Amino acid sequence: MNKTIIKFGNWIFTYRNFLFPLLYIFLFIPSEMLFKNTELVTFIGLFLIIAGIVIRSLTIGLEYIKRGGLKRKIHAEKLVTGGIYGICRNPMYLGNLIILAGFGIYANSVLFTFIIFPAYIFIYWAIIKAEENFLTEKFGDKFIRYKNSVHPLIPDFSKFRNLFKNRKFKWRKVLFKEYNSYFLYILGLSALSLYLNRISLTYFTITIIISLSVYLLIKVIKYKNKNAWSE
Repeated sequence: MNKTIIKFGNWIFTYRNFLFPLLYIFLFIPSEMLFKNTELVTFIGLFLIIAGIVIRSLTIGLEYIKRGGLKRKIHAEKLVTGGIYGICRNPMYLGNLIILAGFGIYANSVLFTFIIFPAYIFIYWAIIKAEENFLTEKFGDKFIRYKNSVHPLIPDFSKFRNLFKNRKFKWRKVLFKEYNSYFLYILGLSALSLYLNRISLTYFTITIIISLSVYLLIKVIKYKNKNAWSE
């Protein structure tokens, strides 16, 4: 069973950039509502989306790990245990799951929240198992000790006070690495809001024009001064 999960996790890791956007489509499929109070789901959904983005940003700003693997396969040059990785082994996945939960609640969708979101949890669990297998083979006892002391997803808040100790938050690195994701979050949320009639077409258009302009500006700055913005 474990070998099957690891094999599935490796396969998902390879094709995740194609599969994950497909599941986003389920937000636009009509579904039973979670709550009748639209203001409530809007508030909770936005809160979770922002919380997930903050977790991702903290992760990158405090201790960046090169993402995407090598040739779309799981890979790691070194074992990173500092920053937010000292209180949670997979903070990026945690942030992603919180964002996805936020989108499901924001859409007020029973279908996404109780069927698609659990599917995401299973997918990330399989990827984590595949990554654990790779890291155990590469780093041996060093990773096993780390694995036994830090939970894969649930943060150890007792260690939170040490998160910023002797560390500088690198906001430029966050912007440099995450600007594409930020744009996609805004695009996805704006499209969903338009579909749900929570914003007008005019507001949607203005939001996309502004966010696209900022996106292109950062992209140009990144291209012209890559080293300075990646420090």
